[in-house]
Order: sequence, then C-alpha cells, then structure tokens
Amino acid sequence: MLNFELSRRLRLPIYTLACGFLIACSDSSDRNDNPVEPPVEPPLPEYTYEAEIIWTEYGIPHVVAQDWASAGYGVGYAFAGENYCTLMREYVRASGNSARYLGEEGSLNDDFVYKLYNDDVTVDRMYDSLSQDQQDAMAGYAAGVNRYFNETGAENLAEGEEGCRGAEWVREVDYRDVVRLAHKAILRGSSGPLADFSTAVTAPEALASLAPVAPEERAAMFAGLDKASVDAALDLPQGWEIGSNAYAIGADGSQTDSGLLFGNPHFPWQGSLRFFMFHLTVADEYDVMGAALGGLPSPVIGFNRDLAWSHTVSTGDRFTFYELTLNPDNPLEYEYDGEMREITSETVSAIDSSGAEVEYTFYFSHYGPIVDLGEVSPLLAGWPNAAGTLLTYRDANQENLRGFDQWVQMGKAQNLAEFKEALRPIGIPWVNTIAADRNGDAFYGDISAVPNVSIAQYGSCIRGTLQSLLTGFGYTTLEGSDSTCEWGNDADTAEGIFGYDSLPKLETREYGANANDSYWLSNPRMLLTGFSPLIGEEGVEQSMRTRHTFTLAEARLAGGDNHGADPLFNIDNLRAISYQADNFVAHLMQDDLATVCDETADWAMYSANPAQAAEACGILRDWDGSHKLESVGGHIFFEFWQIARGIENLWSVPFEVTEPVTTPAVLSEDPMVVEEVRSALGAAVDRLVEAGIALDAPWGEVQFVDKNGERIGIHGGSSRMMFSVITSDLVDGEGYSAIEHGNSYIQAITWDESECPDAYAILTYSQSTDPASAHYADATKLYSEGGWIDMPFCEAARDEQEIARESIAE
Repeated sequence: MLNFELSRRLRLPIYTLACGFLIACSDSSDRNDNPVEPPVEPPLPEYTYEAEIIWTEYGIPHVVAQDWASAGYGVGYAFAGENYCTLMREYVRASGNSARYLGEEGSLNDDFVYKLYNDDVTVDRMYDSLSQDQQDAMAGYAAGVNRYFNETGAENLAEGEEGCRGAEWVREVDYRDVVRLAHKAILRGSSGPLADFSTAVTAPEALASLAPVAPEERAAMFAGLDKASVDAALDLPQGWEIGSNAYAIGADGSQTDSGLLFGNPHFPWQGSLRFFMFHLTVADEYDVMGAALGGLPSPVIGFNRDLAWSHTVSTGDRFTFYELTLNPDNPLEYEYDGEMREITSETVSAIDSSGAEVEYTFYFSHYGPIVDLGEVSPLLAGWPNAAGTLLTYRDANQENLRGFDQWVQMGKAQNLAEFKEALRPIGIPWVNTIAADRNGDAFYGDISAVPNVSIAQYGSCIRGTLQSLLTGFGYTTLEGSDSTCEWGNDADTAEGIFGYDSLPKLETREYGANANDSYWLSNPRMLLTGFSPLIGEEGVEQSMRTRHTFTLAEARLAGGDNHGADPLFNIDNLRAISYQADNFVAHLMQDDLATVCDETADWAMYSANPAQAAEACGILRDWDGSHKLESVGGHIFFEFWQIARGIENLWSVPFEVTEPVTTPAVLSEDPMVVEEVRSALGAAVDRLVEAGIALDAPWGEVQFVDKNGERIGIHGGSSRMMFSVITSDLVDGEGYSAIEHGNSYIQAITWDESECPDAYAILTYSQSTDPASAHYADATKLYSEGGWIDMPFCEAARDEQEIARESIAE
C-alpha cells in the first residue's frame, strides 16, 4: 500500500529536474536521500525439506509435512508436476520479462511496471514483512518447483497450448519469484491493469508557463466524454467478467443444526488464475483442504474440520485517482496545501521482443505514479491534459502481502468467532469473504483493502468537471492539492485503508450471499447501509446473476423449488441448485417473448433469414429455459440477450429499491420497445446462421471444450443471465468452444455428527494443463456429467481414494 510519502514506503530513487529540461539522472539516492545499497541475497536459513504426498482420485495431492518449509516444498512440487509451464510463464511475467521471452504473449508496458514494483529491493522488503512460517513456505515452494524441473528436464516438459518444452526461459527459481508472482496477483485490481496508462506518460522536454483553463471551458471540453468509452479503455475491475457466487447458510436456513457453505469462483480456464485443489497438513497446527491460484503455497478457499469459506470478487475500489494542479510557471511541480512539490521520476529498463534493451521513465507525485489517459480520450492525454492538470493514483494494495499470513490463520480457525479475528489484518486484496461453521453460524463481509475515503470526503473532495466525471463513471478521483483529501487511517490497520470495524459485514443464523454486486444486498431481509461509496453502491439495481442467486435461495428456504417439498438447505439440494443451469432472464421474459413472436407476421423486416427467425420462435417457445447439455434453444436466447439487454425501458415494472430481488420485471409492451426486441431476435438468428450453428442443436453440442481431440459438453451460460456461469466466445463453424472463464473450483460443505466434514467439490477444467497428464480432462468429464468429488478430508477416506504416494526430501 502506498503511503502519503511514497518515498518512505517504496524507496524509489529520486531523479532531479534540470532547469531547462527534465533529465532522468542516474544517482542512487532514494526518496529520503539515503543510499540504496545494491540488492544482496539475504541470509536464508539452511533448509531441509521432507514431505509426504498422497494423491487421491482426480489428482488431488494431500501434502503432509512437519514444518512450513516442507509444506511449501510439497505443494510446489505437486503443482509443478501438473502445471509447471503455466507457473513458469507467470514467473516470467512477474519479473518483467514477458516481451523478451513470450513475444506476442508478452507486454512491454507490463514489464516496465513489474520491473518497477517487483525489483529485488522491494521483493526482499515484502518477503521480510511475512511471518517466518510464510517465508519458509515460499522458500520451500520454490525448492519444490525446482525439484520437479530438475527431475524432468527442459526437454521433457509439457507440450500443448500451455506447454513450454525446451523453452529458453525455463529455469530454476527462488523465493523472489514466488513473492513476485504473489505481488502481481495482489495488484490485479490496481497497478496491474493501469500499466498501459502509467507507461504512456511523456513529460515536457522544456519548462514552460501554463495558461490556466477556466472551469466553464473544462465543462464544455469534457461534455462528450461518456462512461462506455471510459470503461472500454480502462478495463479496470468494474469491467471484469470474472467473479464468483457464494452462499453461507446458518442453522436457521439449514435442515440440520450445522451451517453450509457453497463457493463457486468464476475464474479463467487458462493461465495463472486457474485454481488447483490440494490438502495441506502441517504438523498439528494446520489442516485445510481446498484450492489456491497457481503459485500460492496454501489454500485461499477451503475448509477444515469445523469451518469453510469462499471468496467473491468485491465491488470495492483498490485505488483512487488524484487530480494535480500544476505550477503555472513549472509543469514539473504541483500544488499541495498552498506550496509546490516536485514531481519525481525513476527509470527502469526491460528487454523487448527483438532482444533490445529499452527504458521507460515513471513519474510520481507523493500519491503514486502519474498516468496519461489519452487512450480513454485525447482530452486526457499530454502533460498537462486539456484541463491543464495531471492525473496520478494511489494504490491500496502496493506491497500488501498480509493476506498470505491471514489465509493461514483463517484456515486454523475452529469457529466463526476465531475466523473473524483472522480477518482483522485486512490483507485480502480484492474479494469478499463468505464463511459458515459447524455450529450453524454464517458470515458475509467485504473485508478487503479499500482506500479509506470517508462519506464526508467523498462529498467534499471530488471537485470540478474532471473529478466529477471520472468519479461518476466509477473511478473515484479526488482533489490532489488538499491534504484533507488524503486517505484516512483506522486504528490497528495498515495505513490508508479501512479497518475491520469500518467495513460491511453480516453475521447471521439464516444466510448471506454474494454474486459480485455490492455488500448492500447480502440478504434481502438484512440490507447493509451507511458505508463509504468506495466499498460499493447502496440502493441500486442488481445484476441478473445476483437476483438469480437470491431467487434460488429464497425459493429453497420456502421449499418452493423442484428440490424437495421440505424447506431449507441440505448438502444435496445445495449441490443440485448449482447444476440446474436455469436462465433467470428467460424466467422473466420467455412467455412475453413468445407473444412477440406470435404477433410478428413477417420476419423479413428484422432478419436476413426470415424463415430461420420464425423457426427460432418455435424453438424458444419449447425451450426448457436452461443451459443443460440437452437443452435446445439456449444459444438463440443468449445471442438475443447480448443485444436486447441494452434496450432502453425494456421492462414495464421498473427497479424498486424495496424489492431488489424481484424488480425490474415484465417485458414492456411499448411498441418501440417491441420493435427493438424483434430486431434483437432477428440479429441473433442472423449471427447464428452466419456462424453455421444449427438453431436446434442441443446446448452440449454448442458449448464445449476440446480436450485431446474429445469434445466435452459444458453446461452453464453467461453471467449476464444466470447463476451458473460459463463465459465463452462464439467460434464460427464450432459454437461456444472458446471458454474463457466461469465455474471453476466449486465446493459445497456441511457437517454432521462425524468429526469429518461432509464436503464435495469439482474443478471444472481439471487439475492439469499438461495434455499428457491423466488429470488433464478427468474432472472436466465429471463436471460435464453433473458429478462431484467426495472430498477425502479425513485420513481413512483419503487412503480409500489413494492412487499414488511419494515421500520427497532434500
């Protein structure tokens, strides 16, 4: 996290500003004018590693170790055995070498950012901030990865789309690589996606006086700037389609006295953000089964004997922009509390795809890097921009590795009270937390790193045209010249972010849920209000997926669904809900859409394929309203909804803040809306005909993944329509075969009178990215069939499912 004096926290070198021209000097002073010593390898402990790995069905490793170094060693070895090349690619990216080694897969702008924020000095500082246990685990993880690499050899590594056999960039790694990867993941919602803007800055070559821009001129200039163009260019967290669903169900929502937990992240099916299932036991102090993103040494989602938790991507901001007023006589200075401060700089170098060394100079206010948003609008380009100002940003997750110790403490908790205490360090970077325990307590909270901008500051520190516009578009922009607009500090919390007691949370014996909308609606009967807008919005229309999430829950509480007459949840109906793959939007409008079809005499006005459009109407009328493998019609509705969801005044019953789950609803009968609906359906049919996709093809033949030449049908659909999410692009002549992300590591957990949790899970894309592995497609086939892995947490169940065992040491 950046603090008000960026220099003290980041120790970035100062570069002096020459009188006539800006020159990036090569002195070695840091921002406190203290010498920066060359990176020196810290004296790491002399580690010995010893771990036992028991693999169970579907390639789940159970790593048993007596210390954290050995635990990391076992996890690193097990993960590398299935995903070494995916992991090594991310090490390359996190070290700022992607353009050099990965060519078109790389990004020189990203490389510059990670050369800056993942340099050796910064990495060692972050490593030193970890507990000794986590330092040991990360060092051990690197050793385990190296063991696999040395056993296998570069010439025998995986082939395929994510393979790296014989690549020049495969190598042994160390603890710094593990830390770099972790930090890169932490910055996924802030400095990472801002890379193109922090590396687009060009400072003026000469100092010149600036002509002030009058407020009325600014307003006129920026009148045409719109949210859609800003979102498209920035592609920041608000634009992510990755997300998650989760339920935490307490005793009052359960058919037993115990809680239930359902978690379903919607994360990528390729690359470093894939989950990996494993079970980690460290002596008598830690015993957790679950999953983590590739490269992380312990589960970040999972369960122990008495408690389970999951995460969903949160709506909270991870950074804020600040607008800087420049010195009219010197554009290399900015105003702060009536005085002028220097803009500083640091130059980094990277290797481009041709092998040439290239340099880039970053510029900094005390908040953080200067950005150029010229890609958003030409008005925001240049030094200064059209408003005569500069934009800079402050990142709440800079150097935040607190979550890694925090996740371990969460896994050690024996009940929800202990679990909540483990959340207090606020290390979790960009996700909500949902948890339930054996005692029947349930919890939802957006306990994550959010800039500490109070409601009062939000009202007083957003000033003028540009700040108001960007903030209105969802990118909070504050006045940079006023110290009262600095982020606040909460007691016993890292600087600049909200503390645990200032963040929204729901403690309940009924249920809480989240599907990536704001904390506001985590239970329809217990709305959360009164929090900073930087955490989320209150009283606003919810996404279709959020509404579906709560519609399913409310129906199950009442016993009003097709999962049994008895109300409330049990482990079986909770799992069945996940697989039913209903389309919520179709539930709202399928009958009304059929009426529109019946009243359309000639589709030639709306489609280049009128006969097929009429056929589509009949298919949609008979469609079961779901995206199961055998369902026919879902692809027509999906293509229709891609267009129709943008129709203004689509619903005749508008959003009502007191009924957020059930409104808006009922397709409008307004003739202009009906005409647009017809046009949307006609265009959807034309798209499918153009792509060569049969209108009457079942969903499992239209949406699939190809594994070693075998097509495996995948149920689920767009997050814009439903609870069960698969995001895939339409490929001409094939179907929705380019699955990007969606349902990934899905877990359902409860407890009974046994000491062992009653736990089920599935990893939709399977454990391995290596086509030669036995676990490249096995879990995917199970998912396609609607199956679950009965998770063998206790030793007897583990031994019953055992498929291999190995003791490793060095």
